[in-house]
Amino acid sequence: MARARARRRQLGLEGAIAAAPALAATWVAHLGSPRIPFAPTALADRLIRLTPGDVATAAIDRLHHAAQQLLAGGLVVAFLATGAIAAAAWRSSWRAALLFSAMLLGGGLADPVEPSPPRAFLGAAIGGALYGLALWALRRPREPPRVDLGRRRALIAIGASTAGLLLASGPLGQAVGWLLGRPRGLRASGLPRASGISRPPFPRIAGLVPEVTPAVEHYVVDIDINDPEIDGPSWRLEVGGLVERPLRLSFAELERLPLVEEVSVLTCISNEVGGPLVGDSRWQGVRLGELLARAAVLPSARTLLVTCADGYSAGIPLAAALHPSALVAIAQDGEALLREHGFPCRLRLPALYGMLNPKWVTSIELVDHPYRGYWAQQGWSPTAVVRTESRIETPQSVRHGEQAWIAGVAWAGIRGIRAVEVSLDEERSWQQTRLHQPLSPWAWTQWAYPWLPERPGRQTVLCRAVDGSGRVQERLRRPPHPSGASGYHRVEIAVA
Repeated sequence: MARARARRRQLGLEGAIAAAPALAATWVAHLGSPRIPFAPTALADRLIRLTPGDVATAAIDRLHHAAQQLLAGGLVVAFLATGAIAAAAWRSSWRAALLFSAMLLGGGLADPVEPSPPRAFLGAAIGGALYGLALWALRRPREPPRVDLGRRRALIAIGASTAGLLLASGPLGQAVGWLLGRPRGLRASGLPRASGISRPPFPRIAGLVPEVTPAVEHYVVDIDINDPEIDGPSWRLEVGGLVERPLRLSFAELERLPLVEEVSVLTCISNEVGGPLVGDSRWQGVRLGELLARAAVLPSARTLLVTCADGYSAGIPLAAALHPSALVAIAQDGEALLREHGFPCRLRLPALYGMLNPKWVTSIELVDHPYRGYWAQQGWSPTAVVRTESRIETPQSVRHGEQAWIAGVAWAGIRGIRAVEVSLDEERSWQQTRLHQPLSPWAWTQWAYPWLPERPGRQTVLCRAVDGSGRVQERLRRPPHPSGASGYHRVEIAVA
């Protein structure tokens, strides 16, 4: 009995080891052609959509945006375990490979974004073949004096191949994409640039974030682990529902409409006070109000029901959609949108948190009733109006007796920023800061305060903003759920 248990453990260990290069190979194939599913992340995406709202919210509250990565990592471990189970269930390496392939196929078909049975079969075949080959190498009969040496060589070969696949995943993925063909991209052309404005000078301050966030550095948050990859030329945007003239526009047709550029802030409703989930970009596109005017919205319409290529949905009040700041964005910082930022088209409404700025938009339907989209159904605010916020960026440390700048940024949706104040004495008094005129009414505002620290130690600094309507930023400290975080940003600066 003990010998049988030991043998099963050995078989299971061999199966887990063999599963490693198989999963690495399917990951490379997925990088090359994202429509070939990587079974662990495809299954993770499906589980995310099946998770009840209160459970999802609790996970975000406790784990923040590491929740997705932990789920995906856990499922990678689970698939290694399935490799162990398959090997323990079948002494035949190739029968075990068939069972492991079936598990990979099931995970791939669970993909909620772009399920493709032929590509799921291809991914399962790649993974199953490598699993069977690795398992056969571990189990291959050898002469007794050479068994340990042969097994050691097999383990080294499997480990080296797995590491090699992962380290070279980028170039190998590109090669796979070239062989299999990838959805075609698009290049936005004739993009406008906002006219320059004459502004008072503002000091250059080390550590202060730039006025425009590069697209590659802009935060990304969405419900997907595997973002949809859309074929640009075949993509269409439909505008329908309560309209007189339904529209169905290609990217080229959308690009021929009057394009504008707006610099505006995008922030996530789950951002903590002082957190990094906010950016300020140059967005190019068509004013959403212009598009709705072409469709001739009926008087009974109240809400935009927006659906996306990944199954995401959002309900946007018509009044917010008609504001001049609202765009159907096709480019960011002068280039076509990156895949992770919503290529080929997303909505940009600076008045609202990111949950109501949907990406990969395929349909806008005008309806006569409120609509609760994906996150609203999970218990988050259905209106998602951006709060007035301010953040301290610099400094982290200074020397006493030397002048320094306390500086940061502030934003308030479409209300603008009238003032920013800092406190060096735990809110007993507040000092006005110097504001840099923003690049647009919807952009964030850089601010700075000249400070001469008088003694070494630790100095607590707080900041608060006053928005364009004259309302002071909320002092009450609240978590992001359900309608965005509030409270003053507080930092401690080391004074040497």
